[in-house]
Amino acid sequence: YSSEREALQQVRRVIVTSAHTTRALADYNISPERCAVVPPGTDPAPLATGSGGTEPMLLCAATLTPRKGHAVLFRALAHIKHLPWRLRCAGSATLDPATAARLRRLIDELALADRIELLGELDADALDICYRQADVFVLPSHYEGYGMVLAEALARGLPIVSTTAGAIPDTVPADAGLLVPPGDTVAVAAALARVLTEPELRQRLVAGACAVRQTLPDWPSTCHRFAEELDRLLAE
Repeated sequence: YSSEREALQQVRRVIVTSAHTTRALADYNISPERCAVVPPGTDPAPLATGSGGTEPMLLCAATLTPRKGHAVLFRALAHIKHLPWRLRCAGSATLDPATAARLRRLIDELALADRIELLGELDADALDICYRQADVFVLPSHYEGYGMVLAEALARGLPIVSTTAGAIPDTVPADAGLLVPPGDTVAVAAALARVLTEPELRQRLVAGACAVRQTLPDWPSTCHRFAEELDRLLAE
């Protein structure tokens, strides 16, 4: 913290990925006037077609690390075993092998091994298939500075269940997802149960995601905005 704070005092301008990060930098004595928000780009993608089966497919795309909240998600799903669902988890299991091992044990302890797949790190094509076949995107993260996978899910028109942590509310509008307090297993379970059992709610969230989809910046426009900020700094 102290080294970051000292380093930031040496710069004239900071480019951040979200308004939340601008607010967070106040703790480092960086005023909002010194910050420029340039959200990451999102590649255009086709709308998800869904699983087409009797068991809705949930997708979580995140590394198996504590911050992403997989343990909260698995325990939440144990609360709704009586509902039909399957979960695919796409994300590296090698960044934190100890956490990955604990999560595998937790799946077994909760008797969910036949309903949760840990797919590991996927290439772009394989991940795209997962997005296309998903019915709901879920990310119970404890903190996100932006949440690029959430934007990727919105680009595919997927309804979202996530948390209010960090910049997630900046990325996921209220009409596109259900956001609950981070770490709240019961709240995650309740949100998932609603999305799974209330077709009208799910369709409203899909409509909200499709509306946001039209406003997501692509990478060329993000690069252009980034370059504009650099030009402004040089002009000063």
